[in-house]
Amino acid sequence: MWLVLAHLLFFLIGQVQGSVSNVFAVTGTRAVLRCPYISVAPMVLAVWNISAKNGTACLLAYRADTNETKSVNCSERMTWESRPDYGPSLQIHPVKLADEGTYMCEVVNSDGSFYETYALTVLVPPEVTLTYESSEIALCRASAGKPAALISWVPMNGHSIENKVHHPNGTVTTVSRMYWNNSTTINMSCLISHPTMNRTLSIDLSPKSPIFQYVMIVAFSCVAVGVLGGVILYWALKYRASQLSGSAHVPTVVNKTRNDIRLQSRTQKINTVYSSIVSDGIYENYRVQNTYKHH
Repeated sequence: MWLVLAHLLFFLIGQVQGSVSNVFAVTGTRAVLRCPYISVAPMVLAVWNISAKNGTACLLAYRADTNETKSVNCSERMTWESRPDYGPSLQIHPVKLADEGTYMCEVVNSDGSFYETYALTVLVPPEVTLTYESSEIALCRASAGKPAALISWVPMNGHSIENKVHHPNGTVTTVSRMYWNNSTTINMSCLISHPTMNRTLSIDLSPKSPIFQYVMIVAFSCVAVGVLGGVILYWALKYRASQLSGSAHVPTVVNKTRNDIRLQSRTQKINTVYSSIVSDGIYENYRVQNTYKHH
């Protein structure tokens, strides 16, 4: 029942409330909204009524006589900063883009009502990059920032073209391209200005720059690998050719040796038989003419 009375109280306050304090918070940080309770009289009721821009609403309330707290449709990131009977300040941690909206605080005691209204604006730091789109075009990008980031160039020896892309969640991506006229330029800096940060990015392609050194290391490495591979391939082919050449000569030597061995073996056999025949005297007293006489 007391929550219904709290909603009714805020409706009446909204009809007479005129001043609104603008506050800003960065995503990922902690935000604290103070409720202006300065009376010495004991607190009776403290209520935070939150209306987000995305259409959601929540209510955080404290009743002193029963020491009771209520949270209706509020995120777990929204809590009392400390004990509400000591200080009914609201804490949001961590802040998200969806927290943007109107925050109304009301404190009631025997002296009357004390209230404050805040319009919370959430800031989103952009993600920044600087690259070379081509040999004479540098591209600086500040992605998904809120509000949109501002981009400038140093040196300004060319002309730049800037585009902005608006996203449904309220963030903006800023893209700037620098076309420089001096082809000998070896250093280009991009300056990004935003309520949450100021950044300067530079690209250096001089012979001493890390990018240049990296490119040269990669190039020399590729050449070294190519030369080493060629040397290894040359010796591998040469070794293979020597193996094939050795294999081709061995059978010829073996065959020739085998033929010589066979020929020598047969010659030895013939000489042995002939010597045996002669030694046995088979041809003793053999005459051709005797054979003719017999016939």
